Amino acid sequence: MKRPLVIAHRGFSARYIENTLTAYRAAVAAGADIVESDARLSKDGQVWSCHDATLQRLIGDPRAIADLTSSDLSAVELPGGERLTTLRQAVRQIAHERPVLIDIKTDDLDLIDAVVREVRSLNAVKHVWIGARSVAQLQRAKATEPDLSLLAFLPDYAMAKEFAEAGARAFRVWECDLVDGAAAPLVESHRTIWVTTGGRGTPFLVGDSSPDSIRRILYRRPSGILLNDPMLLIQNCSGLGTTSAAPMDLAGGAST
Repeated sequence: MKRPLVIAHRGFSARYIENTLTAYRAAVAAGADIVESDARLSKDGQVWSCHDATLQRLIGDPRAIADLTSSDLSAVELPGGERLTTLRQAVRQIAHERPVLIDIKTDDLDLIDAVVREVRSLNAVKHVWIGARSVAQLQRAKATEPDLSLLAFLPDYAMAKEFAEAGARAFRVWECDLVDGAAAPLVESHRTIWVTTGGRGTPFLVGDSSPDSIRRILYRRPSGILLNDPMLLIQNCSGLGTTSAAPMDLAGGAST
């Protein structure tokens, strides 16, 4: 019997500042199977683990990540004295213990090229999933590094075949679309489905959830669940076992 992979959305972001080394370490300690980190390019072409285009939500600063240098970003202080994290720091922190899911936040090829370079330079190809919303990005990643594991953040569920042909091995579905049946054709195609909790069509922020929501998701047997509180899923799957396998073993979920 299998249980879904516990994928810590931006680290253990329910308790700690998202995309920080503290949040990543806490996700690993909590037992997450995969730890997710976002990726954006700074003005000087470095990859930073930032979800939003600007710093507004995190610290009330309207400046855009793309307009700031790495020096600027290094100087940013988050609540509690935390600091922004480069993707290189994130992968170094996580990959020796858990696979890393890197969420490519923009659709340009420069970002995918920079992410692949970082992953290769750290010899972490076997320990990384790359998630993208563009077929062109998946094609570029696969052509550059064939051993990468790729996740499709589908802009339209009808594009699953196109993304699969580009190399995607898993497909992200929103919780509301899994529960209300909007993603039924994709689910019924027997592809590997990872679900993001919360967000559109739910009363929760993206990544947030509740025990009842988790149970509704589990009923539909996805292969992985992305959520801000990994303990919420682990507690609802007690007795089903855990895994710490590499990405190539993870697409189908964790076995008992």
